[in-house]
Amino acid sequence: MCNSEPTSVIKSTSILPAISSALRPDLRGSPVSFASPNLLELAELYKSARSDLWELTSHEYWWRTIDDFSIGTEFRQSLDHLARQDAETARGGKTLSFLVDQGVAQMAIHLLPFFQHLVIKCGDLGVLLAMRFPADNPTAWASERTDIRRRQIVAHGKAEVVVIKHYPAHAIDPQSVVSVTGAGDSLVGAILAALMQNLSAFGNPDSLDGVFKLGQSAAIETLRSPFAVSPSLST
Repeated sequence: MCNSEPTSVIKSTSILPAISSALRPDLRGSPVSFASPNLLELAELYKSARSDLWELTSHEYWWRTIDDFSIGTEFRQSLDHLARQDAETARGGKTLSFLVDQGVAQMAIHLLPFFQHLVIKCGDLGVLLAMRFPADNPTAWASERTDIRRRQIVAHGKAEVVVIKHYPAHAIDPQSVVSVTGAGDSLVGAILAALMQNLSAFGNPDSLDGVFKLGQSAAIETLRSPFAVSPSLST
């Protein structure tokens, strides 16, 4: 297992050779445990994984894993319901329609055989989390169900539990934003720091909420700072 933190569209696919080398028919679990692309990087990862160069989605392992997800009509209907929700906590703004219209959720699901946890940075549309957990090593998600009010979809497949969860961006006064540079890095850095304290945090909905609250608070600190990473985050 390894972690991947893409920093650009070009660099986002640099992990694919290692993934390709790791794939084998009897592989269990994702070769990469954590990746945090933005929307452009996600699209590039998806396109490259399907390309003739790598053909990762043609591998026997990919097909078996997708089959284990058992994504069906109920999941797609739940995704349509989620896509109609407001992207922000306050009603009347943008919706989550991009999850379906831009194929973001589909791309995330298709990449989960390679990345166990995908933290997709969506800018002012918040953060989309896609995860997979083996059914034979149950986490707290095994007893969770889809709850659109909590912005989560939980699919219980033949051998996997797949989770899609959206976290709205925290509200911030636009006048207090100094620079957007580094906000995503601050988010991911805080998440990784939290995971170092609790490696199983993603496996529990309550601890997961705490991790993302911390991450988004860190991003806001950097938004309010002229530096790439707010100096307050090192204290």
